[in-house]
Amino acid sequence: MGDDIDITRGGIIAIDPDDLRGIGNRILYASVAVDLAEQELLAIPDIIAATTVGPMPCLWAATTQLRSAGEALTRLASTTGTLSDVYELAELRAQQHLIAGTDRRLEQAYQLRIDELLRNNVHLPAVEAALRQEWDSHRTDGFVLGEDPSPLAPENLAALMLGPITPGLFALLSAGRILSAGIAIVGDSGGVVPASKPLTATPGVAVVRGADAPAAAPALRPGDVLVTRGADPVPVRRAPASLTDAIARVPSGKAPQVRVETYELNDGSRRFVAYVDGTRPAGGKAEPWNMRSNKDAYLDHEESDSYKATVAALKDAGADASTPVDLVGYSQGGMITGLIAQSGEFDVQGVFTVGSPIEPQLPADVLDVAVRHTDDLVAVLAGGGAADGTGSPDSLVITRTAVPGHGIDPHMPAHQLAEYQETVRRAEQSGDPRMDVIREHFAALDGAKITSRDYTATTVLPDASPQW
Repeated sequence: MGDDIDITRGGIIAIDPDDLRGIGNRILYASVAVDLAEQELLAIPDIIAATTVGPMPCLWAATTQLRSAGEALTRLASTTGTLSDVYELAELRAQQHLIAGTDRRLEQAYQLRIDELLRNNVHLPAVEAALRQEWDSHRTDGFVLGEDPSPLAPENLAALMLGPITPGLFALLSAGRILSAGIAIVGDSGGVVPASKPLTATPGVAVVRGADAPAAAPALRPGDVLVTRGADPVPVRRAPASLTDAIARVPSGKAPQVRVETYELNDGSRRFVAYVDGTRPAGGKAEPWNMRSNKDAYLDHEESDSYKATVAALKDAGADASTPVDLVGYSQGGMITGLIAQSGEFDVQGVFTVGSPIEPQLPADVLDVAVRHTDDLVAVLAGGGAADGTGSPDSLVITRTAVPGHGIDPHMPAHQLAEYQETVRRAEQSGDPRMDVIREHFAALDGAKITSRDYTATTVLPDASPQW
């Protein structure tokens, strides 16, 4: 696997220092057992003297190996103990920071334990300092401009504020989701969306009609979403064979925002795969995939117009709670697909996102594959992830620093779909066996009769005439 690609299970690594100390104690116990075995061999001089291999007693060689193993286990036990102290120290300092100024007695209790850890482990201060220095040297990877390491240095902030996407992005920044020091996520849950919290319903409905809808069709009300169905289903030669294939089918920048493929399997059953595009700010207020939908879904946890349109397209194609569905999304499309999967409205089997600003909490039978760039401000909004990851045990988070040193470029080069396609390509060429699960997932669609239909959505504005 290339050094620039990182493939993990996802989530925040959760370590219990006491559990880690228990492991260290078991390792130390094993080292003691090895030392005892060595001593027992040395206590049998007659066997050692009578049994030789060449000029050296074979048991002497065995005792030498045992001594080496015992020393290695002792070092490992010591290292494990220091590691457990490091994790506890980091947790204590974080807890101190969180309650600063609110509970003096608890702060003092934390400090007493910190002092005890530092006093009992002479290696701990140096290890903590080294880890802090390592973190500090990489915490702004991809965002650094010039010689100033701060991601929100004056010239960087000016570049952001003068950029063409300023109004929407700066609204997210000023909403408190991004803390300037290291672009850290704050707030109630960052981009991790609680599974128990459904989206709040909003006024307006999404209605699907064909492009040739009759003139007598009822008029839509302002705030409704008109979803225009493509003329006829288009035959598709084959199912996606990889994540690269799936991402390539997202209708990025084209007229439709959603594409739904229907799979008629040999046993008569059906499956669906939906591809959802990202933000399209050029369309203005009538564009459901605008920054307002980002705000509605991400900040307010409400049903955005783009969310309603995607759900309506899936239902129009024939999907329901009993038919398996896969969802593929880019940027805002990734947020939409994650929220749909979390809603339980469809039988979602797989969620594949690139550059999504959220991490949904998905059931253990859903394959969740998220591709994120560490220098992508949109992907950063997803936060550090859920404590234990999300989705099935085969789920993956694929990360890369796409455009090192670009600073906070208003054109967001690390968020571009082409960069994410390159990351996916590198991950698939890495040889990492964990990528095989994606190919196996899509292989279930082989041999099916496939048709594809596009859906183009528009929000009805107050001064708009009926759009039929």
